[in-house]
Amino acid sequence: MFFLVVIVCGGPFMLYSVKEEVHFSPENVVTRTAYLLSQIGEGSLGTYFSGNSERSIAEDIVPFAIQSFKLMFWSVLIAVVASLLFGLFLQRFSAVRLFQRVLNLLSTIPDFVLIMLSVMAAIQFYKWTDIRIITLSPTSDTNNLWFPLTMLAIGPTIFLMRVISLKYEQIGGEDYIKTALAKGMGIWHILVHHVYKNVKPFLVADLKKTVAITVANLFVVEYLLNVVGLTRFVFTKNGPFQFNAAVMGLISIILLSILVYSLIRAILSVFERIAVYK
Repeated sequence: MFFLVVIVCGGPFMLYSVKEEVHFSPENVVTRTAYLLSQIGEGSLGTYFSGNSERSIAEDIVPFAIQSFKLMFWSVLIAVVASLLFGLFLQRFSAVRLFQRVLNLLSTIPDFVLIMLSVMAAIQFYKWTDIRIITLSPTSDTNNLWFPLTMLAIGPTIFLMRVISLKYEQIGGEDYIKTALAKGMGIWHILVHHVYKNVKPFLVADLKKTVAITVANLFVVEYLLNVVGLTRFVFTKNGPFQFNAAVMGLISIILLSILVYSLIRAILSVFERIAVYK
């Protein structure tokens, strides 16, 4: 994983053009990687420039990681809870089905376009009410997390809810569901102990894709809304691309995605022990 990230981050230094001539210099990546490893061996991760000031990566990586973790974890958790709630347990209500049709319509729009439209709506809301909910100044950080969190949760929620709804429709017509209904079992008992058990493998299988969608949108949300997160190491504002910061930022995001996936799996296991397996 480390060397894959090194290759990705070292691309601009390894393959570049000078006076319309393309140069291939893999030794530049080797040199920078050796320097990064020496910094890590000395107990430091190097420095990076934020504007005109030079800052330590080791000092900023923990608070940046905590901020990105909050966004990633809560957005994925919202996606899982909303998809189970509206795609499974409340599927039979007409209002929920209407809500799903709206989400299906929104799913035709790319996530970054939805984020841009949300930013424009927030700007118009500020013009109407003089209430600021986002910060677009490149010199100021965002003053809240609920708006970036909402924007980040839209994509994974739409994706996972469509998956759960589709599997609900397929499983709802199976013979064992009809048999359970014929025996007079309650609808909630059937949903929890029969439908959920059969939906869960598909939920777990697509959970990795959900986390991946969240990570992809994290770059857009943190950059556009000035959230102080790990993507700030990758997209250094008012400065050139910095190898050490980009490598540490991408590796930290990958590790956070693994952590978020593990935590969501643990929450699902706790839910099953409490509500499903009796």
